[in-house]
Amino acid sequence: MTFTIGEWAAGGTDEFGCRWSVPTETIFHGPARKTHTSERPFGIGGYRSRSYAAGKSFMLQGWCKPMAEPEWPLLVAARRRLMSVLSDGEQGLLVVDDGVTSRQLTVELDDADPKWDIWEANSGADWQLGFYAADPRFLSTVERTAQATLANTSTDGLNWASGSPGGLDWAAGSPGGLDWGVSGSGGNTLVITNDGTAPSWPLLTITTPSSCQNPTFTDPVTGDVFGYTGSIVAGQTLRMDCSPFNPTPVTLDGIDRTGALASASFIEIPKNSTRAIQFTGTGAGTVVATWRDADL
Repeated sequence: MTFTIGEWAAGGTDEFGCRWSVPTETIFHGPARKTHTSERPFGIGGYRSRSYAAGKSFMLQGWCKPMAEPEWPLLVAARRRLMSVLSDGEQGLLVVDDGVTSRQLTVELDDADPKWDIWEANSGADWQLGFYAADPRFLSTVERTAQATLANTSTDGLNWASGSPGGLDWAAGSPGGLDWGVSGSGGNTLVITNDGTAPSWPLLTITTPSSCQNPTFTDPVTGDVFGYTGSIVAGQTLRMDCSPFNPTPVTLDGIDRTGALASASFIEIPKNSTRAIQFTGTGAGTVVATWRDADL
């Protein structure tokens, strides 16, 4: 099993000739639950609301051994690599490959001290890193996609109306003819499947060949509506991220447009489920949804 963050990896021999072993880890422990209860003052038990998974802390612990001579310079360099992992307080992707599946977590260092204990004769060292994941879900490293389009009003077809330039008059009155309406932006459907055991949230990227107004996404199962008020034109890109972990869920060409949300019922794809999300609006546009299967 390998654990990789950027250029550092444990669970094998690195390019510098150091073997990193991970005999102890707690990464696969499930997250704690956030419970919300209050005591019933005049009866048995208590009142509760739905619980949710909390962020989780976990630890990776093992040993590092140089596989070539001289050992001491390799150990010094290995310690520098270990201590550089997320050292600026940033978040990073931790990729876990167990030989069957490859999954990732967004992590940062927790408040535990990183450890590096040298063995006798400088032949190796014991190490330990503690991590915190605000989002406790394991996400697949394989990104899934779906696409839907929004069509402009059609101006072609058969002329079945009377008058100039003529046509087939099947109805009385002026100007006569059959009124079947026009084909317009009735929307299309994004079919999104989450095969994981935790909810997933899609990123919706909208582009247009001409113009698109008020793109809106609706989950007919829950009635949730995620809608944007405004227009995008050819060459612009609107991104609407349903993830609650994104502080700027809506951007237009990279500029925060979260204030233009008409409805902020973010679309969620529950565990082991498929949703047919309706894409509506005015004008022409294409939306590409990207997401990952998620597990706890």
